[in-house]
Amino acid sequence: MSRALLTTKRFMITGFSEQTLSAHLMRRAVPGIVLGLALLAARPVFCQEPQPTLSERLNRAQEALHAKDFSRAAQEYRKASELTPTAQIYEKLGLTFFLSNAHSQAIEALRESVRLDANRWSSHLYLGISFYKTNQFHEALPHIQRAFELNPQQNDTRYWLGLTYQALGNYEQAVEDLRAALDKDPENIDILYALTQAYLDISAVLLKRLGPDNPDHERREALKTELNLKLSSSPSIESWDQSVRRMQELKQRYAGVRNSLRSDPEILYILSRIYASLAQQMAERVWDLNADSYRSHQLLGEAYEASENHKKALEEYREALRLAPDVPGLHYSLGHAYWQMKQFDEAIPEMEKELALNPLHASANYVLGHIYAYRRDLEKASRHLQLAVEAKPNFVEARKQLGKVLSLMQDHQGAIHQLELATTADPEDASVHYILVNVYKKMGLEDKVQEELQIFNRLKQRRQNPVKRPSP
Repeated sequence: MSRALLTTKRFMITGFSEQTLSAHLMRRAVPGIVLGLALLAARPVFCQEPQPTLSERLNRAQEALHAKDFSRAAQEYRKASELTPTAQIYEKLGLTFFLSNAHSQAIEALRESVRLDANRWSSHLYLGISFYKTNQFHEALPHIQRAFELNPQQNDTRYWLGLTYQALGNYEQAVEDLRAALDKDPENIDILYALTQAYLDISAVLLKRLGPDNPDHERREALKTELNLKLSSSPSIESWDQSVRRMQELKQRYAGVRNSLRSDPEILYILSRIYASLAQQMAERVWDLNADSYRSHQLLGEAYEASENHKKALEEYREALRLAPDVPGLHYSLGHAYWQMKQFDEAIPEMEKELALNPLHASANYVLGHIYAYRRDLEKASRHLQLAVEAKPNFVEARKQLGKVLSLMQDHQGAIHQLELATTADPEDASVHYILVNVYKKMGLEDKVQEELQIFNRLKQRRQNPVKRPSP
């Protein structure tokens, strides 16, 4: 790759747009790890001499693993577990299922392993990761936490802990764990990528809270200059470290504002740009370490998509897929770009490929539900949107869309149920109440219409007149 092209790509990486960061909240990709292969390669140790039949089963399983015949390996481990049901054999069975992406079966086997030996850190870790990969994040967290307690030196565990907190929307805790993981492995591209996503998530959440109160362009530029948020295009390792420390110090200075839902818009904007700058620095580091990794192309695609250059985004996502065709998340990214371009015929097969890898991918189901709702294929729309909210119960946009679809299907009570759950997940979202106004109108419930209109107007007025707070 030429230096000129690399410079151009770095410039694009730094172009995260505050107007489009909120779309980033739906963007996810999960990296793979290889620790499971190492654990599987270890020979089991028994206090007593195993029966010959058991030894033969285990040897056959090892041979199948070396041949990457996971189905045969799982059969042998399953039969071995029937002969001698130990935690170690169930762990090997679970890891075999894990490596073949049979995560539901991995969960079953690894649960048995931790039941037999509650202090087996590797079983807890892979049980947690299997829950994570099936979007069962609340179930994943206690097992990954337990793995970290049992083996705090295992950096993969800290990394997955950060990813799980990120998936649960606890972005500050995610950053803390991912930063700790990066300190131990400063050139790990997967950790740097995850940190980029976490910082962008926080920035997007803050901008969503701003809504129409975003300072005008002239004031935004003045605030950026005041805080010296603009970065050099090619910092050295030393200046990169110093710049990250400076952003961390600024973050601490303004962090108190995050505890208030009604805050000075300028302070919220400043904090959002600090987190965007931290994301920018993580992305720069990915490119410095390996400009041609699939992560680099994925990040660049996201940067192009954020700046609404969808054609370039598609090129980068395709290159990422060429380099890593089996990595979850990349088909979703490609489909998401097509969706943004309203090229639905191209978006649908990409989302379906993503769901073949992970049927519980909440955002992929949401996008498909949105497309089918647009096409008035209400049965398909409701099915995918229902899967989205089951996988991610606090997915407000999916619940809003599902409420609209159910109302069109004349299931008004079902629509009200989904919309009420959306208001619980985000009490400040005025648009949910506006949708409820339309549902109650269809039902002829004028009292409810007026009640929801009052709530809508109150929330709208609150956003237009935020409580001012002095700058720290």
